[in-house]
Amino acid sequence: PRKTILIATANAGMAAYFSRVRKDCRYVNMTVEYLRADSLEGLIKATGKARIAGKYAVAWAVFGLDDFGLAPADITAAEPLAESRKVKLGWTSPNLSMWLFLHLKPLNVYVDNSSSFDSALAKVFPGYEPTAEYLTNEGQDLHLRLFSSFSKAILNSSAYNKIAEKKNGIMATSFPLLYQDIKEYCGEADLSHNQKLLAK
Repeated sequence: PRKTILIATANAGMAAYFSRVRKDCRYVNMTVEYLRADSLEGLIKATGKARIAGKYAVAWAVFGLDDFGLAPADITAAEPLAESRKVKLGWTSPNLSMWLFLHLKPLNVYVDNSSSFDSALAKVFPGYEPTAEYLTNEGQDLHLRLFSSFSKAILNSSAYNKIAEKKNGIMATSFPLLYQDIKEYCGEADLSHNQKLLAK
């Protein structure tokens, strides 16, 4: 049997997004859960409990800094707890929209205003907002539309993380590491299948 992976999110929008990503996986061994935590510490502890209960090989606590009003230093401070609970931290600063924006364009300066990313994406995808309501209805194929730009997002995030590390001492997003695990545990996404879906 293949090893299983848990993605536990801090908000419903991220859960909706990664649930759509899950459907692209070659193997159905990824579970996405929205854990209603009120702090990063609470999310880590809840993810750790879910990891044990579900006997997952790897568990990710996924969040945006905006979810808990975090500063970059708060992530560094939480790493010992995450390590003790065998939980990996998947974050994006300030929110999911920043990660999605990197599929479209690079960032040459550090931006921590979520509304800037939200509005930029709304210009490309009318009606966009990083909510479960949008991502499960009007924007349910958003991940497919961004699929062909994934390698661009990885490249752009690498450059942007250097800018963020210089400013804050920590990456702006660890999502590339999260996607490495998704690929390792769940297999390559089916590009031809995705293109057929978009053609419908």
